[in-house]
Amino acid sequence: MSDRIVAVLGTGSMGMQYMKVLSQFSGAGAIAVPVRPERIDKLMNEGYRAVRKLEEACRLGASACIVATDTRRHASDAACALDSGMDLLVEKPLAAAVKDAWTLSQKAKARGSSLFVSTILRFSRALEEFRKKLMLLGPLHHVRIECASYLPEWRPGRDYRETYSARSEEGGVLRDLIHEIDYACWLFGWPESVQAVVNNSGRLGIDSEEAADLTWKNAGCTVSIHLDYLTKPARRRLAAYGDAGTLHCDLVSGVVSLDWPNRPAEMMELPDSRSSLIASQVRAFMSQSTNDCDPRLADGIQGLKALSICEAAQRASESRREEPVLYP
Repeated sequence: MSDRIVAVLGTGSMGMQYMKVLSQFSGAGAIAVPVRPERIDKLMNEGYRAVRKLEEACRLGASACIVATDTRRHASDAACALDSGMDLLVEKPLAAAVKDAWTLSQKAKARGSSLFVSTILRFSRALEEFRKKLMLLGPLHHVRIECASYLPEWRPGRDYRETYSARSEEGGVLRDLIHEIDYACWLFGWPESVQAVVNNSGRLGIDSEEAADLTWKNAGCTVSIHLDYLTKPARRRLAAYGDAGTLHCDLVSGVVSLDWPNRPAEMMELPDSRSSLIASQVRAFMSQSTNDCDPRLADGIQGLKALSICEAAQRASESRREEPVLYP
C-alpha cells in the first residue's frame, strides 16, 4: 500500500471513522480538516494532526483527499480538492444532484486526477461470495434487495431531524441508501428505465423521502429494491432467484446461503465490521494507480450513474409511469 498522506475533509461521524482507520495504517499519514475550526484543538488533543484549510494539508504533503462532509457540500469541497491537485474519494453520494456530479467528473478528467465515490459494501466478503456464486443459479428471473432501518437510531445523542438525512435537498433514502442502487447495478447491470414509488408518510417529521421502492428489468430479470428509514430492527439483505436455485445474502450478519430444490442448502458466515469495510476501501484507494486499480472501487462515472437512477426514480414516482434513466 502507498504511504501517501491523506487529508480528511469533514470530521463528523464518517470523517472520524476514516481518521481512525488511517491512523492504523503503517507508513500512511492522515490530516484532519474540520468544517468547524473550533474542533482543531479537540482533534489535536486526541492525537490527530489537524489544520484549518485544505491548502495547509497540501503544504504538509497531502496528495489525496477523502471528502466526508454533508452531501450538499460534496461537489464544492471535492472541486476545491481537485483544484489542489489531489486524488479524491468522496463519501456517497458523489453529489446532491446529477448536474453537480457531472461537473465534478469533468473537472477530475481535465485535471488528470482520480475520482472515486465511497461504496464500501462492494468490499463486503459476504457480497463477494454472493457475486461468485451467482453463476451457479443459471438464468435469473428476479432479484430482491432491501435496506431498512430506523433513522432516529442512526446517531445516538443527536436529533435526526437536524441531520442532512432529513433535508430534502440532500437527504432521503434514495441518496442516503444509494449503496443498494450501486451494488445492484454492479452485480446485475445498469438499467435503461425504472419504475418507482417514493413516499414520505410524515411519521418522522422530516422533509426528505422516508421510503422508496424501485423496479427495473435487465435481460429478462426483474430487479426490485426497497429502501426505508422506518423499520425496526434493521435489515440489509438481497436474494437472487434463478433456474437452478436461490441465493441469499444477509449483509448485517454476513451469512450467505444457497438453496437447492433437491439437496441440502449451503451456508457460509462471512461477517465484516464497518471499520474493516472502510479500511479495505481506503487501502484500495491509496494503492490505485493509472495501470492498477481495484475493480471494487466505484469511479466518478459510476457514482454519477447511480445518482441518475435516483433522479429517474423521483420522476417515475411523480409521473406514475416508467421513466428513462438519463445518464449524462
